[in-house]
Amino acid sequence: MGVRGTHVRVLLVNAFHYLRGGVERTYLDESRWLSEAGHEVLHFATRDPRNLFSPTARHFAPAADFSEGAPTGRQVTQLPHAVWSLPAERAMAGLLREVRPEIAHLHAPSRYLTPSILRPLERARVPVVMTLHDFKPWCTNRILFAHGEPCERCRGGQHWHAFATGCVQESRPKSAVAALEAYAHDALGAYRWVRRWLAPSRFVMEKALAHGVADDMLRLLPHGVAPAAEEAPARVPQPATNVIPLAPPEEPYVFFSGRLSVEKGVRLLPAIAMRLAPTPVLVAGDGPLRGWLESQAPATPNLRLLGYVDDATLTRLRRGAGVVAVPSLFYEHFCYAVAEAQLDRRPVVASGIGAIPELVEHEGTGLLAPPGDAHAFAEAVRRALHDPAAYGWARAGYERVKSVGEPGRHLEALVGIYRETMESQPR
Repeated sequence: MGVRGTHVRVLLVNAFHYLRGGVERTYLDESRWLSEAGHEVLHFATRDPRNLFSPTARHFAPAADFSEGAPTGRQVTQLPHAVWSLPAERAMAGLLREVRPEIAHLHAPSRYLTPSILRPLERARVPVVMTLHDFKPWCTNRILFAHGEPCERCRGGQHWHAFATGCVQESRPKSAVAALEAYAHDALGAYRWVRRWLAPSRFVMEKALAHGVADDMLRLLPHGVAPAAEEAPARVPQPATNVIPLAPPEEPYVFFSGRLSVEKGVRLLPAIAMRLAPTPVLVAGDGPLRGWLESQAPATPNLRLLGYVDDATLTRLRRGAGVVAVPSLFYEHFCYAVAEAQLDRRPVVASGIGAIPELVEHEGTGLLAPPGDAHAFAEAVRRALHDPAAYGWARAGYERVKSVGEPGRHLEALVGIYRETMESQPR
């Protein structure tokens, strides 16, 4: 297929090839939409028994484990692969020997693949675009967040701050590994072959510019958001962890769903629930703060922890909520939790941080509260539960996310960026 052909042969690259979070949702949605439009889609990820089908799965890179639960010793032994994965580089080279994509689209290669995979693409002269799901090219712990608040200490390549603050998974040894990794990537010019950076929000565009990305290499492309019935394949089933029946309460309730982690504002939930009692506050999800949250629940009877729930139940709970709460403390790049609630015409109360205000206009498409202020957040939720204007905000939120994230418009813009990048590739 030539650059000006009807369809594009695209290689989508991500650390994981199954749905585990917002990054994978974008990656899998785009894969499906591109395929349905007739484009030829190839994949490159790490091997994992949970992976979905891919025609190029035999070329995937060997598995690794850098999760929060992985012992520090194991991560240290994997240090060479975390900094620059030769197995992943060889696997990518093997794929390119068999098939030649016209363009490669990176999502989040992370430590599981590392930027080493860019070298075979550079040697093969395959142009690359990369979606900024996080700030990994410039931030040692990826999310510009440390110890409960936004952090940009490492700006300008001063990655030693990561070790000094212990910001990577709250561990100095892991932070030392991450700092070494970041210095190595800077020295190697690890991302030099990326021809276009895709920013899912204006906020991310501004941050990328502030970290030295040239304006002509940036493109604004909000994530596409489809109704629940049209979503990507379901997440891999997890063990049942629900502690209460999943029938929604009959009275109005507040709903939170997401990773149970500090940056998502999870430590605020008990205080928010206490101020809203007896209104039920339902929490769906799993993560590193699950144990802590369970220890707080007995003192707050209206805080109801659901653990992991399947996609159908998650959708049903969200659609029945009186308010969807998004108390994030870090710079959300787009925020699916907000967008999904708006698409379901639910009133949203969210922190005014990162890209969230691009979806939630205060008293226009929802309510905003200062990040980290449990009292102000609870008062905003109380208002959204009782103010007749709330459902007007919800309707306006639906129109906002439809205009920003309509899948057809997203796909058209994405393919346009592919073609522009391919046309500008030096011969």
